[in-house]
Amino acid sequence: MRKIRFYYDIVCPYSYMESRAVEAAEDAGRVQVEWLPFELRPAPRTLLEARGDHLRVDWTQHVYRRALSLGIEIHLPRYQPRSTLILAACLWAGDEGRLRPFKHALYEAFFCAGEDIATDAEIRRAAERAELDPDGAIAAAYSPERIEQISAVRREAEANGVRGVPSLLTDDGESHWGMGGLERLLTGELLVPRT
Repeated sequence: MRKIRFYYDIVCPYSYMESRAVEAAEDAGRVQVEWLPFELRPAPRTLLEARGDHLRVDWTQHVYRRALSLGIEIHLPRYQPRSTLILAACLWAGDEGRLRPFKHALYEAFFCAGEDIATDAEIRRAAERAELDPDGAIAAAYSPERIEQISAVRREAEANGVRGVPSLLTDDGESHWGMGGLERLLTGELLVPRT
């Protein structure tokens, strides 16, 4: 079984869509996955404008078409939050053995219901939906140790050539940026690292 590291951000629509393929391969026993949060726009980087041209063009030309072909419900979010707190809580959910349902609750709240998932109320709600302790999720979200862990994951990822999400890194050091990487890996095609 191949071992991969899969880098994601909850606020990335491509991570949302690609995570489905990765989960299916994981469930089928085709890969062993280490799920690693990679914050796309850590402070002080500027966040995208929720109704800015960049998002409207990308969603119109790429995101909606791809989601439709995969049968995935997705809507352009009303918010573009920083994902630091969310990803810190994801690290904790992983330690609790509930990362997948927690991520699903966050993805659905963000991309289907249009909620601002970087709020305490939405982090709590996602924890409840994932059968996790809401107070534990909030404590983890604001934990300096968890936030430093996100930074450490990013530094290690960048040292291995990861520059964005979704990305996967194989156990022998090959990387792929964007969607379709796992499919390429499993069919023996060359991976496409971000240049």
